[in-house]
Formats: sequence, structure tokens, C-alpha cells
Amino acid sequence: MFEYSDRESHFVLVAMKSDIVNFPAFSGRLEKRKYFDMETPYGYGGPITDGQLTESSQKNAFYEIRDYCIANGIVSLFLRFHPILANQNVLSSVIENRYLRDTIYMDTQDPEMIMANMDSKNRNMVRKAIKNGVTIEIHPVADYDPFMAMYNETMKKDDATDYYYFDKAYFESQKSLEENSKIFYAVKDGQPIAGAIMYYNDRFMHYHLAGTHTDFRKFSPSNLLLYEAACWASRRGIEKLHLGGGIDPDDSLFGFKKQFNKNGRIPFFVGRMIFDEEKYRFLLEERKRLDSTFDMSNGRMIQYRR
Repeated sequence: MFEYSDRESHFVLVAMKSDIVNFPAFSGRLEKRKYFDMETPYGYGGPITDGQLTESSQKNAFYEIRDYCIANGIVSLFLRFHPILANQNVLSSVIENRYLRDTIYMDTQDPEMIMANMDSKNRNMVRKAIKNGVTIEIHPVADYDPFMAMYNETMKKDDATDYYYFDKAYFESQKSLEENSKIFYAVKDGQPIAGAIMYYNDRFMHYHLAGTHTDFRKFSPSNLLLYEAACWASRRGIEKLHLGGGIDPDDSLFGFKKQFNKNGRIPFFVGRMIFDEEKYRFLLEERKRLDSTFDMSNGRMIQYRR
């Protein structure tokens, strides 16, 4: 965690450090513990601040972070910003930002608006689930065993890449967030048939991971689950439930989420900092040397990781 303070500004930034030698394209080709990079954790992140940073503060912060990173072999940082916080603007003078795609949020300030903002087809799916005897249960995040099975089944059905799979240790680690997370289960005849892990604080809630048993999709359990989760958030004074976006712009996952708020699009940005231009260039050239088809000018934010 990087923490920066001066007379005018204060922010923190959390990132994960990786040895680049473990990236498959470089496996066995680089010296271990020599070249590192960082990225914000899975999902949405970026800097958190208590106010706007002046351009001078942004530059001073960047210089301090850069000096630390160069001294520790860290070449670059990839950031996923948070659409609700719009924090792509916090360090805009020193971070290169790029719009990636839209995400969706539900307005949970007024319980009556939750249903009103949903499209008519989605409202019918919620009623269908209720008519078919689907109910919603809220569990501590420690009760993740039924969720693991349905999540992995969903990822397999959707031909998801390894990036979207999580081992038991990951779900076990969720217990450390038990004061700010819940698992919502859709239940039919006493059996959990769909579920979602939700993170929340006093202002926002976030739809983290979700899964549904394939044979029960016909009952629309996920539609009811998200509606009831939004109502639960509203009763606690939470302002917004962020649903996230799709894997690709306007794909079927995004289409499912946008049914929950026809006015709920908000942009998602990613960004980068390059700390060591010389090593960054070396890694690009090394990729080209190892693979003649590699495009050094590709559109990836951290280009050597394409």
C-alpha cells in the first residue's frame, strides 16, 4: 500500500506486486526477482483520497512512488479504477488513463425506484421467480461451500478463462471481510440454486462474484437475487449497488445487468504508470525476440503482457 500526504493532499493506493518471469511469455527467459510489475487487485480499485489533489501534489507523489519502484525493480503499474468513485481523475496528471467500457449501477436510495428503474422484462422475471417459489437467504460469507460449486459450474458453462476461477483458499480468505460482505442465495425447495458475494460499506455495495446451477436458470433466480439485494441495501441506507460490466462491451453479461437500471451506465477506466522506461523497452524487445509475431505497439496498457 502506497500512502502519500502533504499539507494539501492525502491518498492511498493498493497494488499487487508480481515477478514478470512468471508471465508465460517470459517463463525461463528472465532472471528471477529482477523484473517486477504491479496491478490493482481483481475488480475495481485505484487511489482513494479525501479530496482533489493539486497537480503539484500529484507530481510529488509520482516521483516518490517512481523512486521506490525503480529502486525495487518495479517496471510498471496497471490500474483498474472504480466507476462509482470516478477516481481515474485523482492522479490524472501522472497516470495515463483510458476508457474501457461501461458498467451498471442500481440506485438504492429510494426502494420504490429499484423496481421502477428495471425494464419490464426484468420485472416479469422477478415475479416469475417468486411465483415459482424462489426465495432469498442472506448468509455470512463463511458459508461459501454451496456457492463454490455453482460458481465453478457457471464458469465452465461460459467457457471462462483461468483468470475467472478461484481456489478454495480465495474463498476462505473472504472470511477476513465478514463485516463488509454477505452471500445472497436464491433458494428453491430448500436448495441453493444461485448465489452472489456482495461487498458493502455504509454508502456502496458491490456485486463481486455470482453463479447459478444450470438446471435452475429457467426460474430466473438471479433476477430476484439482485432485486432483493438492492432492497436489502436500500433498507441500510446504502446509495448504490454497483453491478459491474461485461467481459466485453455490450456482451450478454452486460445486457443482463443493464436490465436492472436503464439509466445506470457509468464509465470504467484503466490506466498505467511506467516507472522504468529503459526496462519497459527491454521487455517489449525481449517479447519480440522470443516471438517474431509479437506486435510491440499493441493496444494493451502494459504492452509486454499481451
